[in-house]
Order: sequence, then C-alpha cells, then structure tokens
Amino acid sequence: MMYTTDTYKTKDEETIFYYKWETSKKPIKGVVQISHGVGEHAGRYHSIAKVLQNDGYVVYANDHRVHGKSVENIKDLGFYDGDNYFNDAINDMRQLTEIIKNEHPNKKIILFGHSMGSLLSREYVTKYGNDLEALILSGTASFMKGLGTFGLISTKVISTFKGRNRSNELLKSVFFTQFNKKFKPNRTKVDWISRDENEVDIFEADPYRIEDFSLSVFLDILKGSKKINKQYTFKKTPKKLPIFIFSGDKDPVGEMGEGVKRVVKNYKKAGIKDLTLKLYKGGRHEMLNEVNKKEVEQDVINWLNTKVETAN
Repeated sequence: MMYTTDTYKTKDEETIFYYKWETSKKPIKGVVQISHGVGEHAGRYHSIAKVLQNDGYVVYANDHRVHGKSVENIKDLGFYDGDNYFNDAINDMRQLTEIIKNEHPNKKIILFGHSMGSLLSREYVTKYGNDLEALILSGTASFMKGLGTFGLISTKVISTFKGRNRSNELLKSVFFTQFNKKFKPNRTKVDWISRDENEVDIFEADPYRIEDFSLSVFLDILKGSKKINKQYTFKKTPKKLPIFIFSGDKDPVGEMGEGVKRVVKNYKKAGIKDLTLKLYKGGRHEMLNEVNKKEVEQDVINWLNTKVETAN
C-alpha cells in the first residue's frame, strides 16, 4: 500500500505528523480526513485507508498532538502543557484541512472521526462544516452522566491541587477499567475494543498506545464532550451535511448503543436532514478492527459513494 508521511508546524510551534494515501484512480472521488481516538494514532488506520484508496479516495490522517509520531520522544506521549487540548486538536485538524485544500483544490472533503476523534469532529463541523461534503462518526458517545460527571468533577479537583500537567493513577485506570469490566473474565486490559483477539493483542503491544495522560487531556476531553452533547452544539451543525454514525451495540463508550442513539436523536432534533445510524450486533468499540471489519469497511464505502455521487 502506497502512502507518504510529512509534518507541519502549528501556530504554537508544535510539530504534527501525518500520513497521506494518494490514489491511482482517476478522477479522484474525494478526500477523506481521519481523526483518530485517544491513546492511539493515525497509523492504525491503514486498512480503511487502503480500502478508500482503492476505491478512488485520497486519505489524510494526522497524529493528534501528544499522540503517535507527533511527539519527538516516545517518553513524551500523553504529556500536554497547553491551555485547552480539545481546541488545540481541532485547530491542528483545521491546518491539515488547509493542506488538503491546497494539494487537492476543489475536491470534496469528508471528515471521519473515531472515538475522541468523533467528538473533535462533531465540534469541528460546527465551525467548518460548510467546507465538508459528509461526516462519518465511529464509536462516538453521548456525555455519560455517571462516569462522565464523576470524571469531570474528579479531574477538576485533582488538577486544582496537583496541576494540569500531572498524571493520576485513579483517572488513568477508571475509564478503561470500567469499560473492560463489561467483558469479564478479561483476557487483557483492552478486551473492550474488539472481539478479534489478534487485533486486541496488536493494540496492546503497540509502542505508541497510551494510557497515561496529563490531567489536562482528561479534563479538556471531558469538558469538550459535555459541550458537544449540548443541544446548542447540535444546532450549529450544517443542516444539509450528510452524517453516517456507526458503532457496536456492545461498545461501552457508546453505553452499549444507548448513548449513540441519544446522539442520533439530538441530531434529528437539531434538524439534520441526512442521518444514517448503523449499530453492529455484538460489536465493541473499534468496528474497524472487529471480526466483521470487512463488512464495516464496505458499508463505509457504500454510504460514502452514495453521498459523493449524489453531490456530483
């Protein structure tokens, strides 16, 4: 699979690493920009990128700051000393969009966000949605009233006394441990991501996988999650933007499908006209790495082709 890598400098002088998968198919159908989840990196999206590439799409994906190869030293993974991680990550995504627009002028851009990347993408479209042809959300979430509220209050308190830049064992484990409890007896710490044991093992052994973050990252993501799940944020989404939301119905991040359904309900309430939901039976958090990943990839392609062709 052919791809290249490059970097760009942000306005606050951070270096952001990104991948680019060009396509040999002509004409190019569009450009897909991927926003990955917390604790992972864009290099994990080679499979869906290849599928898109082979179907005539160009794909770009950056490692969010403090993730993947956007850190100079692997020891710096997860360490953030900025003011607002959520806003910084969105601004970094916007810079990648500008690179895309410069390298592929007049091409349709589709934003694809997974997990934290889906939360960032949902905020992104409230600001720049008119630049996009479509939005795809994988493993997205509503604000969890129990776990989310506990995390938000705890993180605020701990960061007040210990500072935003410190990590914390309680918060490091609470979310991931709670997610994994749904799948006892556990074989690994990350059984919650997929039923495919090989994919789970690959992820667990990934040197760029992060569980330890600055408190600021937890705090800013939780605050961002709460904000984007307010109705005023849903209302800022362009009404004509086609949205495809997919998740496993056993994804603890999406509250076993119930949180995802709330997100869909709120988009409908906000007047979004073109909205598709697909919940995969038995699927966990990473449907792109599930036992039925080929089915999921094909569903993404089929939906995307329908929307892009309709727009032509």
